[in-house]
Amino acid sequence: MYIKVQISDALYKALVTSGKRKRGSIALVSPKEGNFNAFASNSEKRKQRKFIRLPHGCASVGDDNVRLNLCISRGETDVMPAKVICEESVKAGEFVGKNF
Repeated sequence: MYIKVQISDALYKALVTSGKRKRGSIALVSPKEGNFNAFASNSEKRKQRKFIRLPHGCASVGDDNVRLNLCISRGETDVMPAKVICEESVKAGEFVGKNF
């Protein structure tokens, strides 16, 4: 079975210049004709982040933002959540101060 596929000019230029395959999907217009839609490619490299591991989570610093994630299990009966939040946020704050 043969299917006639139509691609955009930009995709054709990218195929010719790079010589690499493109991933995408085909939307059928009729049983033997379709349009090729390339998936979005995330070719730019991810921005690097610095992380610190905490006993109940982690903190990270990037160019755009700062994150703090804590998770205290209800099964930890010997731990006071408010105390953990205060202590680990201080550690995370010091880490952010050094790396931001």
